Amino acid sequence: MFQKRASALVVLLLSTTAVTLTNAPSFAATEVEIIRDNWGVPHVYADTAYGVYAGFGYSVATDRLFQMEMSKHTSLGTVSEVLGSEKLGYDIGTRADFDHADIKAQIEALPSEQRDILRGYAAGYNKRVAEVLADREHLLPKEFSDLGIEPTVWSDFDVAMIYVVTMAGRFSHYSLELDNAKVLAKLEKEHGKEKAKILFDQMYWLEDPLAPTTMPKEQEPQKKADLNTLLDGTRFSALLDKTVPGGDEARPRASNLWILGPNKTTDGSTILMNGPQFGNFNPSYVYSIGLHGGGFDLTGSTPFAVPNILFGTNGEIAWGATAGPLDVNDYYQLKLNPENPKQYWKNGAWQDMHVRSESFKVKGQADVQTDVYESDYGVVSQIDLKNNTAYAFNRSWKGKEIQTLMAWTNSTKAQNHDEWLKQAQNVATTINWYYSDKNGNIGYVSPGYLPVRQKNHDERVPALGDGTMDWTGIRPFADVPKTYNPVQGWIANWNNRSAAGSVANFEATPWGAADRVDEITALITQKDKLTPEDVWEINEKISFLDINARALLPFLLKAAEKLPSDDARLPAINILKNWDSQMVRGDNGRATSPAVAIFQGWVKVMVQKVLTAKKAVIDPTAAVNRISRATQVLRNALLGDEAGIKQEFDFFEGADKNEVMLTALTKTLAALSKEYRSDQPEAWLLPLDQHVFQTKNYRGILQTTENNKIEVGTNMNRGTQSDLITFKDGGVSVCMVTPPGQSGFIDPAGKKSKHYDDQVKLYDDFECRPQAFTRADVEKSGVETIKLTVE
Repeated sequence: MFQKRASALVVLLLSTTAVTLTNAPSFAATEVEIIRDNWGVPHVYADTAYGVYAGFGYSVATDRLFQMEMSKHTSLGTVSEVLGSEKLGYDIGTRADFDHADIKAQIEALPSEQRDILRGYAAGYNKRVAEVLADREHLLPKEFSDLGIEPTVWSDFDVAMIYVVTMAGRFSHYSLELDNAKVLAKLEKEHGKEKAKILFDQMYWLEDPLAPTTMPKEQEPQKKADLNTLLDGTRFSALLDKTVPGGDEARPRASNLWILGPNKTTDGSTILMNGPQFGNFNPSYVYSIGLHGGGFDLTGSTPFAVPNILFGTNGEIAWGATAGPLDVNDYYQLKLNPENPKQYWKNGAWQDMHVRSESFKVKGQADVQTDVYESDYGVVSQIDLKNNTAYAFNRSWKGKEIQTLMAWTNSTKAQNHDEWLKQAQNVATTINWYYSDKNGNIGYVSPGYLPVRQKNHDERVPALGDGTMDWTGIRPFADVPKTYNPVQGWIANWNNRSAAGSVANFEATPWGAADRVDEITALITQKDKLTPEDVWEINEKISFLDINARALLPFLLKAAEKLPSDDARLPAINILKNWDSQMVRGDNGRATSPAVAIFQGWVKVMVQKVLTAKKAVIDPTAAVNRISRATQVLRNALLGDEAGIKQEFDFFEGADKNEVMLTALTKTLAALSKEYRSDQPEAWLLPLDQHVFQTKNYRGILQTTENNKIEVGTNMNRGTQSDLITFKDGGVSVCMVTPPGQSGFIDPAGKKSKHYDDQVKLYDDFECRPQAFTRADVEKSGVETIKLTVE
């Protein structure tokens, strides 16, 4: 799995004056050393945190200048300034969500030693910008000329905003409540209030006690009592003809992870394997770095080169992360004053909204001014003057974005579990954190500021914004899900439920008895102990699976057990019996087995026949990379009384379930025969996508030109990167793959860096590259040393 190259060491001495910002404090000249390894990964050495982060910023600007410039516009809500009015709507929404003045105030309140991290990063970044602008002919990335723009200098605010929007915003700023409310209103319109409540509870449950959890359950799960809340879909009827945010498909659900303690491995090692699923992009979503000095001593990687290193080790401990599962937000429904829609009713009186003005520069046209309306519950949207309603988005973590960033950054300095957990207490956004150390300890915590909600607040739908459902505080850190050295000796997560109980509920997310984490746990538990190779190979074994197969296929195969030997459906059944659930793309661009088309076709027919035809009004998507709501609801219907959610409404309407499944198979086979113009199953090979590294970032904003899209192999349901951190015999080793490559640099003539895409084959082959931690190992792998002075 390890790849090595030999190269000569090159030393460059740089001492040009750094760009300084207006009103920025003056710092003494700081000496920085950067050693790049044979994969282009920089390892930064300096005496202070300011210097270390200056080296970080300088390296990022060297490798990813255009990507980071566009990330800055994405985060600040200034995309239309460079791309025109097409992106103005995006900018308006981003500025509404994140008040620049609020973030700046948080930065101003930081202790100097913490603010130095942001200032140092900006100073190093700006030093490289100055060098680029002084030698455009050789150093200006081609995309700048293609777009007709130039790189800009950064402030500590700009550095912080990359984290605020790409991490806090992307993974904590969301809610399913408006979409849930719209579904409830649709159900009431179609079925009446009583039946609608039954259907809603059956499809939008808060907790399925059979759902696997990351925090091990201490006892057999018990079925929960019905919710004691009054659902009223008519309250949301005005949403029926509106587009609302949310929905199960929109919820962030990125990343998988497994950790094995020394009692679970054959060689007594402790292994942390993380695959953060941010999406696949060129340049890479993640950036690898080593930071040494000023209290930091680590190697790892992080998304969008944010200051907090999300994945890595400091030699004593290692850490990782997956998307957060806690409910830290709520929508509140506001009643507007018909005489003055800038007022809303709360606590028996009309309350004034706060109005914030935003100005936008738009390429090719005059500046645009907008107003943002804010209530006690947050930013106001979905303003409906006809019905005198609006919705406000309340975030428990608002005003704590920078506190969270610094806690995360400081956690990378922790030397043991207690120090690491102490930093987690200051994380306000929702995130899953994972831990291992050189002494064989493993752990998990899901931090976040969980609101204390009123008893009559049904968190599946928006609360009343009249003062009767206000939060009464934040739950203590002791309540959040966590485990340390679980008896089973391992921890696994693939965005499944964090723990049992109300603390882990999230707005009716469809966590149920079927979950893709089962694929990981099945491989971990099939042996008493796993070799390091076994641990690594889990990744490849799960990356091509049709996740629905484990959940639904056994029902169909059992239904077919009594088919006569001459039944025309038996050839298809036998194909499914012998299928390994893998979806692999052959040289012809199609699946290597007809089972893929047969099974996926059957699932779609079942969803339509059992759910959609009964006016279930839920999203019929049966995603193959996870268990979607439609799949989970269908499976519960098949389980009947054995389901964790009470099946009060019979989706099969008394029909024999086996016959329904077999009839659906008949319909599927007929459709496939027609589609492929053949009655032979061997011809039914479904076209499969390649694995594509997109040229636009996660918000659809370009970060390189379209012609730089990269496509390889078969689409994989795996991490944007893969990192394996192993503690053994008192030492630590790191093996990572962060495709396409460390660098995104294309010179003015169109020549790409040698590290532009040199990790694509590693990734496609499920291999990884070593990433050094100790100075001795860094020097062994080093091919270039840069020394610079930053002020």
